[in-house]
Amino acid sequence: MQWEKFFRQNLEAVQPYQPGLREEQIKQIAKVATIHKLSSNESPLPPFPAALAAMAEQLVNLNEYPDGSAYGLIHLLSSHYGVAPEQIICGNGSNEIIDQIAQTCLGPEDEVLYCAPSFVVYQSSAMIAGAGYRELPIRADGSYDLAALKAAITPQTKIVYICTPNNPTGGVVKQTELAEFLNGLPEQLLVVVDAAYEEFVDDPEAAHPLDFYDGIRPYAVLRTFSKMYSLAGIRVGYGFAPQPVVERVNKVRAPFNVNSVAQAAAQASLGDTQELAFRRALNAAGRERLSSCFAELNLKHFASQANFVWVEVEDAMTVFNELLARGIIVRTFGGVQGLRVGVGDEQGVSDTIRAFQDLFAY
Repeated sequence: MQWEKFFRQNLEAVQPYQPGLREEQIKQIAKVATIHKLSSNESPLPPFPAALAAMAEQLVNLNEYPDGSAYGLIHLLSSHYGVAPEQIICGNGSNEIIDQIAQTCLGPEDEVLYCAPSFVVYQSSAMIAGAGYRELPIRADGSYDLAALKAAITPQTKIVYICTPNNPTGGVVKQTELAEFLNGLPEQLLVVVDAAYEEFVDDPEAAHPLDFYDGIRPYAVLRTFSKMYSLAGIRVGYGFAPQPVVERVNKVRAPFNVNSVAQAAAQASLGDTQELAFRRALNAAGRERLSSCFAELNLKHFASQANFVWVEVEDAMTVFNELLARGIIVRTFGGVQGLRVGVGDEQGVSDTIRAFQDLFAY
């Protein structure tokens, strides 16, 4: 078999997603007993108490397939956000929905447009669909440059992604900026706002992407339960999109793509506003401690609105390995001299600060 001729040729350039290192991968490297995994933007806290109870109740039913339409979750989301059920998509994480939108919308003559560095799935989903992609630089504050994106739109541009807060920099676009961007766009364009980290935002000027959703214009907003709600291990994301988009996505969506445990946990989490407020405040405090540390060490960093902080360092791989030796797992990005540092629990933040002080305090 000549395998190189067997597969679709456009897949040759696609790089598999590389997750952050896990604790067990560095046990032989770390010189300390306690290891903090801060590489995947995960919550340092377990799922909400109500979600844990809801998941436990589902375990005896695992012999049955989940609700393939996610009826209960979709209708709860509909009631919570005031969006019609037929305009809501549920996925195995919001990145699955990105892939599905690419499958349904993109062809070889199309391209996607986004700023970089940002979430790698925007690029890979376009490449897998056989479409092109263009990357524009982020702004000096780590946020998407909406004016530059708008100016760069061509007749071939089919999807524009906006990630706010941006992963990996944590920058946000402003409410006024998003309003201006959405005014006067060409009809052939679908705008997809990836708001996976919106629950962490406390900037009063930051955009609230769902405020601009009307279910009519080609505009979609994606969210997830993986981050603030601590459900990364069971993968449940959701999105709001015009009904024609949802109908096409359902054509390519795998049957039973959101498992019953995930659906139950998501429904139990959504209404717990008290726990949500507590976790938002805890994350903000840890994020501020990290930012203050980087400022004191004269390390350039972005003012983040997510659950991580981007810090620029010379020779990022050397610093990355030095942090591993101290039990701190962060994230590197190829060709970029910087690190994405997740906000851990209080001890994790303290140990991270101590590690950076060891390396950069002179």
